[in-house]
Amino acid sequence: MPSDLSTLDLATINAAQGVIVAAIRQRCCQWEQDSADAVADGRLSNAVMIEHWAFAADLLASVVSSEFSSLFGQALDARMTWSSGTRSVSDQLLDALTLEVAAAQGEPLVPC
Repeated sequence: MPSDLSTLDLATINAAQGVIVAAIRQRCCQWEQDSADAVADGRLSNAVMIEHWAFAADLLASVVSSEFSSLFGQALDARMTWSSGTRSVSDQLLDALTLEVAAAQGEPLVPC
């Protein structure tokens, strides 16, 4: 019987990672711009606070991306473990190749 992780769709995990990380990085870029604008306006204490928010958002994006990558790996491992007795070697190799491709894709870059 498959575990809950083995039933997760790998493409959906990748898509969710991309959308969520991109949204967080976009907010980070906005805060970096807001901080620069605050410096230009002479609001230095506001600029520092907003820059801290941007740093926290950047850190959060990295953590979220890492956790999604971990979830992808766990889902693939659960799928391969559960199905190792019922699936062909070629299907299992295809799953392994899927993991390699997803890992090589990396995080989407959002220019600021």
